[in-house]
Amino acid sequence: MNHLILFITCLLTVEIFIRSNYLCLFNSTIKASKKAIAIILNKNISDHWKENIIPKYSLQMMMYSLQMILILFLVIFIFVIADNLFSGFLAFTLFWNGIIESILISFTYAYIRKLIFK
Repeated sequence: MNHLILFITCLLTVEIFIRSNYLCLFNSTIKASKKAIAIILNKNISDHWKENIIPKYSLQMMMYSLQMILILFLVIFIFVIADNLFSGFLAFTLFWNGIIESILISFTYAYIRKLIFK
């Protein structure tokens, strides 16, 4: 039974990551931080301009990071709910067999999904 529940939670988790554009959020956070660092290190930009633009970049980074952490909390919440409904599920998931199985399920599903929805 644990294998079936792990299969369903892995599929749900992969769909959450794909539909939430998690990688796009991660890349946007990196881009905003690179822009902020470039502005801070640039000596040709006045301190007044830096004072105006750095809070905007930091707010962008904070919003992207908050969205990313909420998505991670949602995934953790799904696994905790599954553990409450099916006792021992979380213990099964955190052992080597569960970790390897979840990785294989997730990557296989993502690959098949990519082939189907080109």
